[in-house]
Amino acid sequence: MKIKKIDALELASMIILFQLGSSIVLGMGMEAKKDAWMAIGIATVIGIAIHFCYVALYRAGGTGKTFTRILQDAFSRPIGVIIATLYYFYFLYLAARVTGDFAFFINEVILWSVSAWVIKLSILLLVAYVCYLDIETLGRSSQALTLIMLGFLILVIVFMFFLEDFEWNNLRPILEDGFSPIIKAVFPTLITFPFGEVIVFICYYQYLTKFSAFQKYGWLAVLISGLILIIIAVLNVGLLTADLAEFFTFPFMKTIEQINFLNFIRHLELLAVLVFTIGGLIKITIFSYAGIQGLAGIFKLKKKQKMIIPFLLAVYIISAAFMNNFVIHLYIGLKIVPLYVHLFFQFLIPISCLVILLAKMMVKKRKRRAVKT
Repeated sequence: MKIKKIDALELASMIILFQLGSSIVLGMGMEAKKDAWMAIGIATVIGIAIHFCYVALYRAGGTGKTFTRILQDAFSRPIGVIIATLYYFYFLYLAARVTGDFAFFINEVILWSVSAWVIKLSILLLVAYVCYLDIETLGRSSQALTLIMLGFLILVIVFMFFLEDFEWNNLRPILEDGFSPIIKAVFPTLITFPFGEVIVFICYYQYLTKFSAFQKYGWLAVLISGLILIIIAVLNVGLLTADLAEFFTFPFMKTIEQINFLNFIRHLELLAVLVFTIGGLIKITIFSYAGIQGLAGIFKLKKKQKMIIPFLLAVYIISAAFMNNFVIHLYIGLKIVPLYVHLFFQFLIPISCLVILLAKMMVKKRKRRAVKT
């Protein structure tokens, strides 16, 4: 059976949509208030380093291998399988969280009278369809949708900078409260969400037609999404002030509402809901597809599509049963999960895995040299 593939540009597009995902609507880094843009900038640099760390992990594990196999090679077969299973359930939980994010977002902004469970079910039915069509469809769709999202964002950003209500003074003075708020915004929240979440893409490297091309230029996807989040933070504070941007649940949507170009171009927030929801849909699909493929491999299913329904049913149950209060949902997602869950899966395990694999490579090289001599 021919293995389906995606190219480096398609994977880069997936990363851009993935990182913008729920980050673009939630207003990241507002703990740093006026300096939110600076906090996101620092997190972006760290995010690029994280990306290279994950690429190095994949190379050390051996290109073409599944994430499960890489973990087995590092930690031995039984332990590696257990850790891999934990990762796939971690992706399941994150898929449920993002589903909750966008159900709340759509319910709050446009579909006020529709029950959240209906929105969640509708989203997951679309995710199931994309997962069934497989990786090539996901890659091609992401490439097209990235162009749509970037085009829309460029249009919105240009209009916003020319609004009379935009005040650069809202961003001054820089570092009014010192570096402490920036550090609190960056660690652990911003480095783990959204930048550390790219750990899921280790599951996708095996599908690349040319890993070498992605290895050279993949970091640009992280940079582009980071720059967009920086600009959005500047716009939110410049138009709303730092206090209002922190107060609103979806500050960028409130910012978009300010657009009124010559009394002709206005109410772009309706289009924004559609565009941003597409980004969220792709992010949920990326988490889900990785979890589905991984668990199907662990349970040795010949047809991996058989895992789609049970996996997404679990996503729906978790999201519907435990993510009904948005205030609690945000608190857990931005305060509890980054510290007690993300750091373990995004840093502790990958770094340990990389160190072990590099150590094993060094031991093998020494043995080869010893044999030659």
